[in-house]
Amino acid sequence: MIYAICLAFAFMCVFYLIFQRMKGTPRNNRPLHIAVKCAATSMAVLVALLGCLKNGTAAHWVLLAGLIACTIADGVLCVHFLAGGAIFALGHVLYMAAFCIMHRPTWFSVLLFLALMGLATSAFTRFRSRLGRRAPFFYAYATILSVMVALAAAQYPLYFAGALLFAFSDGLLGYLMVDRNHIKLDYISLGAYYLGQFLLGLAVFVF
Repeated sequence: MIYAICLAFAFMCVFYLIFQRMKGTPRNNRPLHIAVKCAATSMAVLVALLGCLKNGTAAHWVLLAGLIACTIADGVLCVHFLAGGAIFALGHVLYMAAFCIMHRPTWFSVLLFLALMGLATSAFTRFRSRLGRRAPFFYAYATILSVMVALAAAQYPLYFAGALLFAFSDGLLGYLMVDRNHIKLDYISLGAYYLGQFLLGLAVFVF
């Protein structure tokens, strides 16, 4: 089974690199572009599915549903940004439900949530004018993301690491939306996203 996990990780890396190489290609390649992007995330889904078949707890199946939602969101995001963001939010809600089933939040979870919201509030206060009408949507998404990370803090380290990478990725993506002079950060942002999702899937398999 370990070979299947390693192979899934290798394929995820390959799909990620192909996706980055395809950026800027003609619009008639968009379907293939979307398929490659979703294929990378689907490797985390595959690993989580193997974990569900191996362990089969209710929390694992809920988290698998969250990974599937995020895979769908990857594709929708390329067509309609707000709709894709809404599906991502659904994925986070499913992650939160899975975490609550596993272990109850701790006081550290509460403190971490407050710290993350303080950071998010500071960032939105600074860049609100650049976000325009989308600012409330982004702030709501940041709130959901902060709750997800805070709940992950009460779980096994792999879950927490995956959630942190997801949050780090979205934080960089938000920064890139208001300052496009650091496009190279997109490689780091997307790489952190895929690795975070894979760690969540791997955590399902391990725990």
